[in-house]
Amino acid sequence: MVSDATIQLWWMVALGLAVVVVVVVAVLLELIVRTAWRIHRAVTDIWTGGKQIAANTVTIALLQGTNFLAGSLLRSAGQIAKDSRRIRRATGREA
Repeated sequence: MVSDATIQLWWMVALGLAVVVVVVVAVLLELIVRTAWRIHRAVTDIWTGGKQIAANTVTIALLQGTNFLAGSLLRSAGQIAKDSRRIRRATGREA
């Protein structure tokens, strides 16, 4: 038969191992949580930077439309200037 002292010793060893396992698991979980927060902060910074870049570059598409309209306006102004010269010549008021 096993003595009470032996049973008590095995219980102490088992409890000691359990405490060691719990401490190791707690340390590993803390490392995981810290790493997750660092990743979260990095992703948040990337997301913020991406939104700022998008806000700064959205006007490029609008600028393309503005350039197209400005070109049309310039062509129209050139045509108006030609027509004005032709009218001045026709009316004898050429400068």
